[in-house]
Amino acid sequence: MDFKYDIFISYGHLDDEDPGGDEKGWIDLLVKRLPIVIADFLGYKPNVWRDERSLHGNEQLEGAIQEGVLRSLVLVPIVSPRYVQSDWCRIELETFCQGTSPADSNERWFDTRIFKVIKSPLRYPHLIRKEPEVLRNMTGYPFFEMDGDMPDEFSPDVVQGKDHRYWVALRRLAQDISDKLVAMKQEAEVSKSANAGGGSITGYVSPSASSVTVTSKFTKYVYLAETTSDLTKERELVRDELRQRGFGVFPEQKLALEEVKCTEELVRAALERCALSVHLIGSRYGLTPEDDVRSIVRIQEEIAAQRSASDAAFLRLLWIPTSLNVNEIQDERQRSFVIQLQNRVTTSVELLQMSVEDLKSRVIEKLTPSRPDAVIWGHSKFKQVYLICEPRDRESVRPIKQYLFQENLEVITWLDMGAKEELMTYHRKNLKQCDAALIYFGSADEPWVRKNLEDLEKAYGYGRDADWTASAVYVASPKSDQKEDFLTHMVPYVVRNFDSFNPNDLQDFVQAVRTAA
Repeated sequence: MDFKYDIFISYGHLDDEDPGGDEKGWIDLLVKRLPIVIADFLGYKPNVWRDERSLHGNEQLEGAIQEGVLRSLVLVPIVSPRYVQSDWCRIELETFCQGTSPADSNERWFDTRIFKVIKSPLRYPHLIRKEPEVLRNMTGYPFFEMDGDMPDEFSPDVVQGKDHRYWVALRRLAQDISDKLVAMKQEAEVSKSANAGGGSITGYVSPSASSVTVTSKFTKYVYLAETTSDLTKERELVRDELRQRGFGVFPEQKLALEEVKCTEELVRAALERCALSVHLIGSRYGLTPEDDVRSIVRIQEEIAAQRSASDAAFLRLLWIPTSLNVNEIQDERQRSFVIQLQNRVTTSVELLQMSVEDLKSRVIEKLTPSRPDAVIWGHSKFKQVYLICEPRDRESVRPIKQYLFQENLEVITWLDMGAKEELMTYHRKNLKQCDAALIYFGSADEPWVRKNLEDLEKAYGYGRDADWTASAVYVASPKSDQKEDFLTHMVPYVVRNFDSFNPNDLQDFVQAVRTAA
């Protein structure tokens, strides 16, 4: 059968009724806007079929399905309590899945051609049981967020100001549908050339799509592990960044919770196709399979660890929010899991505690091989020393800055003006990029010094690749018992000088910076 339409939108008619009595309902607006947003990606508006009538009788039903469902490349079901209770919607879905499959496809070819939009959550057990099995394990595109126990649906209205969340979800849906339509057109052209325009999908080319440039398949794939509901938004941001940069993302569907053996097989199969895995880990333990006490989050991380143990080139990135304090995690299972992760970090895994934006940059950095002629670390020929001091010690550290400058070292000092978030971004950037670090213990107290020593260790969580070429604490005036007693194994050099600065104090430190590979 030839395919006439790009998209079939299946929905419960009650979902298109606006409670405010306006002319345009939720579905009306989606049908109007989705093709326009897809056109931004494709350069043409796709053909969309929707049932705008209230059909009755088998004859009309058969005609509608023949015209719409069976002749559409992609199905977009709008899942809601109304949808799962509609016999009409169930028949449309079943008919689509029983339709003509593309050549050389597997048994469940329809999985990748269904884009599940979730307008409203299924909150009650009897509704959850009614959701078709085909849709149940699909992650889908939610157009709502949970505010405690109450769903907060994204508003499609523009009169009172746009709901940014609605448009982000719409664009995410449009991008993925666009990718699928282009891929199917590519397959159709290849098959048409080989079979001189045979049947099935090979007979389809959208009239308005004839000039579309065919894109290549993904060159690299990333396993972006399923996470808990509190980190869904962060996962979607990482996923969007990867897709926009041309990387494929697994898993494509929600992992099943019925049998852990099946879940493990799906995870292993997906990981085998990926260059690295990314795991977002928060304070919640998450869902567990019916026959296992481990959470889905934990299962994925353990299987990825097994993969990296057998393949040195495979890398894992473990991310936890900057606001997460392990000691404050309420669930003992999750606290134990996070502590275990912290204690078994190896060369094949990075445990990152940074912003989502920094995480996205880190993932892309790992996926994009550096050019042979690129400058390592993005530095000039001069080594960079991060001089960390209290604002009150600016004048006291001036002789140290001048000495290091004379030794051809670039000195980066702590900022003391600006917004808190801006200062922390600057601080973390220096921890990530500078070659060496020197903490000046002057007007500050020992807890301040200890905190900055911990930051040197955390630098690897902020994306640091290399070890510090040198690190030291410079203990200066005013003299105190606290400073006299100060000892640490966290840096190799501790210098004490309560008098005027003496260059000899930093000779070993400077030599270490110079001679480091």
